Amino acid sequence: MIVEVFFDYSSPFAYLGTTQVERVATAHGARVVWKPFLLGALFKAIGTPLVPIQSFPAAKERHYRVELARWAGRYGVPFVFSTRFPLRTVDALRLTLLAPEDRCGPLVHAIMRATWAEDRDPADHAVLAAACEEAGVDRALLDRLGDAKQVLFDATEDARLRGVPGAPTFVVEDELFWGQDRLTLLEDALRGVRAPPLVLDP
Repeated sequence: MIVEVFFDYSSPFAYLGTTQVERVATAHGARVVWKPFLLGALFKAIGTPLVPIQSFPAAKERHYRVELARWAGRYGVPFVFSTRFPLRTVDALRLTLLAPEDRCGPLVHAIMRATWAEDRDPADHAVLAAACEEAGVDRALLDRLGDAKQVLFDATEDARLRGVPGAPTFVVEDELFWGQDRLTLLEDALRGVRAPPLVLDP
């Protein structure tokens, strides 16, 4: 079984989700497939504010940040809200799409840690080069990022067509689970528990 993980490095909740999803998948004999896409472009296409947190009232924004810290504590992972937010992640996403499949996971984790645990800039090629070294990815791919321009566009369009509402979104067969706090529901799906039919009219 496959768990597709739709993500963008711009999302702190995607960071939290990526720290846990491989553990969840492996426990149920599933394999993770990483699906990077451009979250801002998806939001524009589906009519969501490009930076949702900036549209929140102050109380909601404070709670949003508190929840991030709570989940990081629950998972036992380091977290710092980026001082560069909102982030430019186009090059990081293109790099990920160019990486060999077997090195994609380590690269995702390296870039996510740099961004959301070390407060480094994912648009900085020095940061990406260090992530490549950590993940065993050829840093020469940084000279070929233009090759992935259309690939990233297509990946983002695929996310839209498949109904992805944000990041992270986990997909098992035809079921979507949006948000890192849906990992328990993802586990249910991996156990074979299917969602009941959606009833729109009571």
